[in-house]
Amino acid sequence: MSPFDAALPSTEDLFSVIEAIHDNVAIVDHNGVMRWVSSCFERNYGISRDRVIGRTTYELEAEKVFSPSVAALVLKTRRVVTLTEATRSGQYNIVTGVPIYDDDGDVSFVVSYSVDMRYSRRLHEEYQKISALVSPNAPQTSGGLPFSGTMRAIAATIEKLAKVNTTVLITGESGVGKNVVARLVHHLSDRTNGPLVEINCAGIPAPLLESELFGYEAGAFTGASHKGKEGRIALADKGTLFLDEIGELPLRLQSKLLQVIQEKQIVKLGGVKPVSIDFRLVAATNQDLEALVEKKRFRSDLFFRLNVLPLWIPPLRERREEIVPLCLSILGEMNAKYGTEKVFSDEVKRHLAAYSWPGNIRELRNVIERLVIVSSGGVIKADELPEHMFRHQENQESPIGKSLPDALETLERRMILEAYKACGTTTGVAKALGISQPTAARKIAKYKNEASGER
Repeated sequence: MSPFDAALPSTEDLFSVIEAIHDNVAIVDHNGVMRWVSSCFERNYGISRDRVIGRTTYELEAEKVFSPSVAALVLKTRRVVTLTEATRSGQYNIVTGVPIYDDDGDVSFVVSYSVDMRYSRRLHEEYQKISALVSPNAPQTSGGLPFSGTMRAIAATIEKLAKVNTTVLITGESGVGKNVVARLVHHLSDRTNGPLVEINCAGIPAPLLESELFGYEAGAFTGASHKGKEGRIALADKGTLFLDEIGELPLRLQSKLLQVIQEKQIVKLGGVKPVSIDFRLVAATNQDLEALVEKKRFRSDLFFRLNVLPLWIPPLRERREEIVPLCLSILGEMNAKYGTEKVFSDEVKRHLAAYSWPGNIRELRNVIERLVIVSSGGVIKADELPEHMFRHQENQESPIGKSLPDALETLERRMILEAYKACGTTTGVAKALGISQPTAARKIAKYKNEASGER
């Protein structure tokens, strides 16, 4: 036995150390059964150990002791998960679940630890910053944000991530506001006085993207400026670089980006001298990067570098309680923009809350701005809503009683029209649904023509 081994604490000593930490700690086995919780857990969750140990995390989640269950997500994804949970007492905790693997690589236990956010005096200020970024001109209530607990919980997570100077990977569907979150991470970080440089990896043609990112020396290639050019990465020195749609970055540039992240140096195109650079990388994607890694379309080593602090933004349909408050906030912004004083009827509010919003906040803002412009009176009525929102309710009906071909066509119609609404182009629909562009164009035309006679 080495001197190091002899100095290792016993299991009993380890539990004593954990008890001395003022965080909530829990150990869950591979079946989701709670095996041990700290005394802080008892105090902060308002439930005794006797009523927790031996029960499953799924049961406790159903009883709203905590929600969502980080252990359940770790067991499902087999990886580290950080999220913000709500307790039935009304408080919010930032909680991290860590998988413990056995010799076969299976998850044998999940260790979770969380921090109580009730006493963060800065939280209210950060909520106001979120509101200002999402809806700059929206009127504020005395209570701060016009949002419910989910977004406030996400705000708490953002605040914690912002203070840690490492890479953040923001994931979520198109339109959920990943760019807003990236700006918040920058503004709440120690780099807030430095530059925030944003670049959309899908918005610049691949041949030009390399020179945009890395810059070039004078005369580096035909057509290059005789003065050369600084790259976006260099411009982010002492600040934050935000790479949106990182999944679209070509493999060759993924390799170069990884080298910059590792070495904190950059070499311009046509140059030979590396220049040191200090920046924080925030990346965002609406794609499953792990799936792209498996398909050899994304480098695994870059993925691991990016996925240090993952943050998932849920779509609007999974936080429906926020839809109407968010609509009212954006309506206030649009009223200020166009000098109007319009309001929603109760029926309109019901339709807004029931709609699935496949384009998320981007689609929601588009719909509300259009309603403010085209509605004829001071009260926005249901018959002024876009037709596809009414068809959405039809498409949600049960397939029971339909033939299989009819049910499949109903599902296809909904997917095609919602994808077209979210993407806006036949190419985008084809890419989103994994079909050819001609097929997408044909089906869009078919279902749009069918819809023209509906309602």
